This record gives sequence, structure tokens and C-alpha cells, in this order.
Amino acid sequence: MKLYQLFGSKYEYLKGKKAFLFDMDGTLIDSMHLWSIPGEKFPGGFEEKREFIRGHYETTVMPKPYAFQLLALLKKHGVPVCIASDTSKELAAGMFRRFDLEGRVDFYIGSNEVGEYKQTSMKIFHAAAERFGLTPGECIVVEDRGKYCKAAKAEGFGVIGVYDPACEGELPDMKASCDQFLMDFSELLRSAGEEI
Repeated sequence: MKLYQLFGSKYEYLKGKKAFLFDMDGTLIDSMHLWSIPGEKFPGGFEEKREFIRGHYETTVMPKPYAFQLLALLKKHGVPVCIASDTSKELAAGMFRRFDLEGRVDFYIGSNEVGEYKQTSMKIFHAAAERFGLTPGECIVVEDRGKYCKAAKAEGFGVIGVYDPACEGELPDMKASCDQFLMDFSELLRSAGEEI
């Protein structure tokens, strides 16, 4: 089913779009509050912070509201979906097991696999689109960071911005650059006729 048909004709930006490329932290998973802890809080440096976050991925981190319901809806209708994240799959392995994330998407791609992180380029989203055999103009990037929404939009992707408290300061950039801004995914689900 075409995305434009699935979510209703009020979303003009979905015309011609065929796939969703989701960020993970702060978009699908409620974990940005962990990444936002200042590095000086960890005497062992970034490696200690990574292990702290790994422990939370394995035990406490939860999905954002309605995120998995949206993934299930997209999968049900055969919409190509991936996760494109700065977080490596190795670091997030415990969370993948807890929530069967691999069973919810077509594939996961980490910035470590493409050699560049989002703060320097949108290479990860281009790589994800290519893996689907699609152009940027046929894909929707879903992000919680305003600067990445702005950069993805500038490179031809459709963009949905999703609110996360840790990125409050980036809301002006996000709202100015994305095709749609969401507080959570309930609006898309309701548009598709799903019960909330």
C-alpha cells in the first residue's frame, strides 16, 4: 500500500514516498536522557559512559509512546522500514534482544558501518535508501534532532520530526525544516484508522 493512501490524503508530503528511515535514540527509544548526561560525570571517560548506557539498554530503556505500534502497522502493510542510528548495533544488542527490534524492521544500520556520524553528514540515510534501492526523495527520515532534520531535508529526504525532551533547544530548527512535527506517533496511527 502507498503511504499516501495508508495515512490519508491530508499528508501531501507522503506522495511518492515508499520507505521510512527511523533514527533510534530519542525517536523510537526513550534514551536521549542517558546520552545527554555530561561526560564529566564519568571519571572513566566516554568508554565508561558507553558501558553505563549499555547497561540501561539491557535493563531499563523503553520504547517511545506508540513507536512499536507504528512499526507494526508499517510492517503489516509491507512498507519498507529500517533503523539508521549513530548507535552501533553492538552497543544496543541487549535492547535488540529485549524488544526483538530486528523482527520489527527490515534492517539496522549504524553510523560506524558507513564511516561517518550524523553530525558530519547524512551518509547513513543515503546508505539506507540505497539498500532499499530508493532515492532520498522516495524516503521519509524520522528524527528527534532538529539539526539532523534540517540536514536531511536539505539533501532531498522527506522528514518527520519527533519531540524528545532532551532536544528541546532544537525545536525551532525542527519545526522550520521538517514536513511534519509530531509530539508522538499517535497522530499518524489515528490517521491510519488505528485505535490508540
